[in-house]
Amino acid sequence: MVTASKPVPSASSPRGDAGKPEPTLSVLERAARAVDALYRFLASLKLAVITLSSLAATLAYATFFESWYGTSASQEYIYRSPGFAILLAFLGMNILCAALIRYPWKKRQTGFVVTHAGLLILLAGSYVAVRTSDEGQVGMLEGEQRGELVRIDHPVIRVREIDPHANAVKAEFEIPFHPGPFEWGPGKPRDAGFFGRMLRLVSLGHLAPPTTEDVLTQKGDPFTFVVKEHLPASVPATVHVTDPDGAPMARLTLDFKAPGMPQGSDAFTSEDEHWFVLEKKFRRVVRNQRPAVIVFAQVDRQELVDDFLKPPELGTKGIARFRYQDAAGKPRTHDVAIEGLASGKTFPLPESKLTVEFREVSDLPTVSAGLDHVLGEDPIPIAIFAIRQDAGPPVTHMALANLPMVPNVIPAQEETTSKPAHPLCSIHYMTAPTIDPKTNGRFGQIEILAGPDGQLYERVYGRGKESTGTLRSSGPATKGKPIPAFGGGPNMPMTISFRVDDYLPSGIEKQIYEPVVLPKNQMGNGIAACRAVMTYNGQSKEIWLSRSESLDPPPPQHLTFGDTFFEVLYDVDRKPLGFTLKLEDFDTGYEPGTEQPTHFESTVLLTDKSAGINDNRYKIWMNHPLDYRGYTFYQTNYIRVRDPRTRQFTGQFQSVFQVATNPGRYIIYSGCILVVLGTFLQFYMRAGIFTDGGKRERDKNLKGKGLSVPAGKAATEGANLEL
Repeated sequence: MVTASKPVPSASSPRGDAGKPEPTLSVLERAARAVDALYRFLASLKLAVITLSSLAATLAYATFFESWYGTSASQEYIYRSPGFAILLAFLGMNILCAALIRYPWKKRQTGFVVTHAGLLILLAGSYVAVRTSDEGQVGMLEGEQRGELVRIDHPVIRVREIDPHANAVKAEFEIPFHPGPFEWGPGKPRDAGFFGRMLRLVSLGHLAPPTTEDVLTQKGDPFTFVVKEHLPASVPATVHVTDPDGAPMARLTLDFKAPGMPQGSDAFTSEDEHWFVLEKKFRRVVRNQRPAVIVFAQVDRQELVDDFLKPPELGTKGIARFRYQDAAGKPRTHDVAIEGLASGKTFPLPESKLTVEFREVSDLPTVSAGLDHVLGEDPIPIAIFAIRQDAGPPVTHMALANLPMVPNVIPAQEETTSKPAHPLCSIHYMTAPTIDPKTNGRFGQIEILAGPDGQLYERVYGRGKESTGTLRSSGPATKGKPIPAFGGGPNMPMTISFRVDDYLPSGIEKQIYEPVVLPKNQMGNGIAACRAVMTYNGQSKEIWLSRSESLDPPPPQHLTFGDTFFEVLYDVDRKPLGFTLKLEDFDTGYEPGTEQPTHFESTVLLTDKSAGINDNRYKIWMNHPLDYRGYTFYQTNYIRVRDPRTRQFTGQFQSVFQVATNPGRYIIYSGCILVVLGTFLQFYMRAGIFTDGGKRERDKNLKGKGLSVPAGKAATEGANLEL
């Protein structure tokens, strides 16, 4: 058996020389040694193990992170982060140095070299793809034509200055906006991401903390736009705030309690239903909340409050209450019952020079006029009178039932005069509500009145004789105090009560957006919204903006600064394709008895005038994309279209294509092919005809160390172990 012995020190190197100091190295030699040490570290197996382990751990975490927060979040926080780029750079340097340190390469190392070259090409292709690739979506309804790529991962704020006279856009500004995938705003600083948090940790907090707002405009822009809050998933909501230019509004609650119920139940199903906002022209709003009707109104004179609290006996046709000044200038009141009053009947107003001629009671159809939510009845009676002072011309007065804030004289020119007519008196036409469960389903009517002093009053009408309501109660209304309305009897065992929760003498409805907590695997599918402040000519206004649910632009929000008008949208970047696609047909199939789609495909017509192509027909379905001019169109999804006003589905479907262009993919494919080829060569050449398995190199190394060449298989294995 042959064994390798340790080399004996030569006589020219006596043991005593070991104690002598090493020669001093120059700066250049030290630098060379440092570079060589760094080079060997970059080529070492130790760095490869560390880098590959870190990469595997990062990719594993990224897989879970993407499933929790969506693709855009994983792209921003991991794949496109500086930390991931540094990790890939170390991997690339390790691969390159590991290959170069073995130069000159032997023939048997061909597979090794090819594999490492493929890995380097693969990394280079990935870098090119990140820098040059682009993707987005195209969505169409049947018959629609599109020629732009909707880049949903590149949000922008669009600001358009509008010329209201020409109804045209004077100027348009597209401001890039990168909000990130997580919520931020007041009390929630904008997350700088994993890499940013690590920098703050290393700097012991000396770096500037994350901000809670994003200034999108720059110095020199005609306006300033600052985003104060961002919600990655949101739903619209309405708030009611005080505004001097607004209208009166009140929040009411209607509780009903059936026999056996431990507590009452709210009749309103949403926050918006609780709020009653007056229409400025009529100062009244009505809602039919069966089995009751709720009325909210406002008056500006105390005598109208008195009419509300203590109305006269109204009968079936109602009472016309005339308010005027007598001959001595004192205020007077005179009631006239409309029932039995014949057309053309004249009568004087007591102690005055005014004569009234009754003409007729006509009906105003409220539904066709769009006023049923204001007036509450269809139709509503209008009493018409002609009033004359002494021998003067008659002035036509009209009184709408229970609408004392509507002027009695239309501001128009009378035929017999050359000047606009003025009212000679005021007329309050009061009628009792129609309450009949058999015809209109009503068991009562609840009314809230806002007086001129800001005080609230209530009155309740219940069922009376025939279908005419009877006044049950009236008086001041205190906010937060429940008021019994009706019910509890044998004919109506259910009890109904109401209360006034809030009242704004002058307010506006303002649309905002509230955050939505989505499941982790759905966090990338929310509708993003943001709260921003726009400043122009020293005036600032706050606005809420929301992304569109579909691929179409969202409806614009309008801002007015003096005589300047703007439209603002929270949109995405839209890139022209250079050609157009028209959706000719969209077909989808479902599992029997379910709404689970089994397949969907689109037939499109491609038109490219620059290439002389006109309406070329293609079919696109799953795993059968369309490739044209570097773009690949994949059939990925469809969107059920909602009506923007009613929020109801229209029955239409928007076919959605995922579109991608990646100039670096051929480099990536080449790298993958080389990796596979190199791996094959390594296994083939180690045991193939191109090599003896490294025997020649091992024999040469043994001879260089003064060892005898082992003979036979066992000796060779022993030499290998010793080496």
